[in-house]
Amino acid sequence: MSNTEKESKDMTAEEREAWTEGVIRNYAYGSAAVGLVPIPLIDLVALTGLQLKLIHRLSTFYGVPFSEERTKKIIASLAGASIPIGLTRAACSVLKIFPVVGLAASIVAMPALSGASTYAVGKIFAQHFESGGTFINFDIIKAKGYYEEQVKKGREVVAELKKTSSET
Repeated sequence: MSNTEKESKDMTAEEREAWTEGVIRNYAYGSAAVGLVPIPLIDLVALTGLQLKLIHRLSTFYGVPFSEERTKKIIASLAGASIPIGLTRAACSVLKIFPVVGLAASIVAMPALSGASTYAVGKIFAQHFESGGTFINFDIIKAKGYYEEQVKKGREVVAELKKTSSET
């Protein structure tokens, strides 16, 4: 057992929630930054990589053996479950091929979408692992509604970051 796992088991529920919230927010902020990458589809690959790292970190924290293949499938299912978000992210990425107008439109929308979806994915896995869940018993159908709810909250989190960074 790693030191991180020991620490999570010794923490109160409130301490674990504070730790996971901080980690999830950091990855959401990183994902928002990835949304600014000007090369089409590279941003989506980088976003998936960040989300995988986030889930790996959460699974290690909760002592759940990580499964990259299952995680990729779950992330794809969640993005597919929210057709408007999945299509919008892909469309924003592809828009980057059009100079000026397409790139500008993408740069406005993509960071918020990327950060919000990463926040939602992190919250879903944190809740699942906190309740004793594993990758094997992850219920994508149950997670879909919570995903939509957390995407909305994730948009607020990214908007806070944007507001804070523009004030400094």
